[in-house]
Amino acid sequence: MTTQTHNTPIVMADAVIAQVIQLKDPDEAISSAIWWRVAELVRACTTATASGPHLTTTLLEHAFTATDDVLSSLSADSDPTADLVTADPRIADPRHPASELDALAPLDAALPLGAGYDALAATRRSCLRVARLLFSLDRTTPAMLATRVNQLRRALAAWRFEALDARISTAH
Repeated sequence: MTTQTHNTPIVMADAVIAQVIQLKDPDEAISSAIWWRVAELVRACTTATASGPHLTTTLLEHAFTATDDVLSSLSADSDPTADLVTADPRIADPRHPASELDALAPLDAALPLGAGYDALAATRRSCLRVARLLFSLDRTTPAMLATRVNQLRRALAAWRFEALDARISTAH
């Protein structure tokens, strides 16, 4: 009997991600290196949200590190004016109120914590929105990707707070 020397599901997943990244528009402002970081973020988030409570804290920290990695790579790799080049002349002017950045949710908006808020479900939805950008063949602006990653980071923070609160409650 032979033993496998590699983990087949991960190799297959990497092949799919490589294919998707290759199919992206070559003129896209986001480099393939950043898309690989986004893939790692999605993988980390998916693993964390599917984990048992005994691994949640460790995997959450890995997901936070992955969000920070994507955001720092985006800020180092992108030209701030590249997001403003579009076919719509109203959006091309950053002073115009119809800018695409105005349509995005503010990054400092309050987290909707409290009764009825499911932080784990919100984290899964936010991770799915990031994954959709990764697997989309449409152009993605660095601003859109940064916004989605920041939203995911906020959802992870709410989930960490909820998990920590639950752990403290059961300890007393």
